[in-house]
Amino acid sequence: MSTVTLDHVCKVYERGSVTVSVLQDADLHVASGEFCVIMGPSGSGKSTLLNLVAGLDTVTSGAIRLDDHPAHQFSDAEWTRYRRETIGMVFQAFHLVPGLTAAENVGLPLRLQKTSSAFIRQRVGETLERVGVQHRAGHRPWELSGGEQQRVALARALVHQPRLLLADEPTGNLDSHTAKEIVALIRRVSHDASQTVIFVTHSESAARVGDHVYELDAGRLHPVARIPATR
Repeated sequence: MSTVTLDHVCKVYERGSVTVSVLQDADLHVASGEFCVIMGPSGSGKSTLLNLVAGLDTVTSGAIRLDDHPAHQFSDAEWTRYRRETIGMVFQAFHLVPGLTAAENVGLPLRLQKTSSAFIRQRVGETLERVGVQHRAGHRPWELSGGEQQRVALARALVHQPRLLLADEPTGNLDSHTAKEIVALIRRVSHDASQTVIFVTHSESAARVGDHVYELDAGRLHPVARIPATR
């Protein structure tokens, strides 16, 4: 399992003569196996926070620790290995490769690890079954519904058994019924695998699945009471 700690993290962008402060003194601790939800409107800095945790961007000040390792000390090669082995990411846009089948899309992370073809076939089949689209393995993205595409994207994020799952508005392109199914699916499969999850959303209904919920407002993180689940 994986832990994530943000310690007084600030992120500032310089855009010409304009300074944009995206995160201000953000503190966060996500323990191993926890499902952490971060709420906030579009443009509030949620995606920036995930990019910092994933090493796709760097903090202006403060520190991020992953499994108690200072992330700012990672070399580029160490970040690449850490993302490849430890992190799974799922996005609002599905980012599936159009010319590949569902199974081929899901197998991409394992091919980057130079895993054997037999193992890839086995893991892809198991993971597609976990997310309920094993019957669509041979179909290409344009042949799938939005919900099916997101299930395939989730399978791709899970196939290498990451300890940390980062979900960036994964229901933003889905209707409310499908969105509810995807949120429940992410909660179930991450719980079954004892994964740590940081799930960012603007949806209060999606936030109900969180063990801990934070609001990102004016660049600062504020804990909020857990939102009760609806029956």
